[in-house]
Amino acid sequence: MANNCPAQLNRWFQTPLGRRVLKEEADALQQILPHLFGYHLLQIGRIGHGYLLESSRISHRCVLSLSAQTICKPYSAVCALADALPFAQDSIDVVVLPHLLEFLEFEKKPLDILREVERVLIPEGHVVILGFNPLSLWGGWGYFTRRKTAPWCGRFLPISHIKDYLALLGFDLKKQQTFFFSLPFYKNETTVLEKMGARWMGHFGAVYLLVAKKRVTTITPIKPKWRTQPALVTEAVGTQRKLN
Repeated sequence: MANNCPAQLNRWFQTPLGRRVLKEEADALQQILPHLFGYHLLQIGRIGHGYLLESSRISHRCVLSLSAQTICKPYSAVCALADALPFAQDSIDVVVLPHLLEFLEFEKKPLDILREVERVLIPEGHVVILGFNPLSLWGGWGYFTRRKTAPWCGRFLPISHIKDYLALLGFDLKKQQTFFFSLPFYKNETTVLEKMGARWMGHFGAVYLLVAKKRVTTITPIKPKWRTQPALVTEAVGTQRKLN
């Protein structure tokens, strides 16, 4: 994976096919974000420049990237690394990761990013993950053609791997779905393919969406084992024989 792959991906989302994928992702998030409440929402990565967050009801929305000046208002912009978030522990209500985990730099690991997300999320906060599905026509196209351009220059992560990471960090999976069944070409009719794919290939869409909640760790008190008072065994008490 080339080091400039994230930049390639952002340029790809400005192409006709990329804009179609972005719209499908925004439509999918429109079914999720309005139901996630809180005070602070964070998107890591500048894909969509804030467009993916428009359906959220959370008033303060922030986009974190290495090029914060490209973020459109009224969102807050933060320039920082994804594995060193400049936020306090238990301070963010919702974190959105659009195609971040599969387009990391060589030295960064998805688990490290998710561990940092877990740190800043409040108890029962939510993480929403968008990724390209390797078990799809798009994943197969990139594998067999060995394409080095976006989005196939990324390291597509299986859904099962992401779910394992989330479980390891103490998240409960709340929703899982895939969508976008069109061919990976710029010019193709999609209506029939989308209907057939949604009906017959529900797990093999080009894009997957996962929603997980940070589990609240509860401390179960250990009850002391009180020593019960010994019962009086009257049968063991002998009687003194009367002397004549």
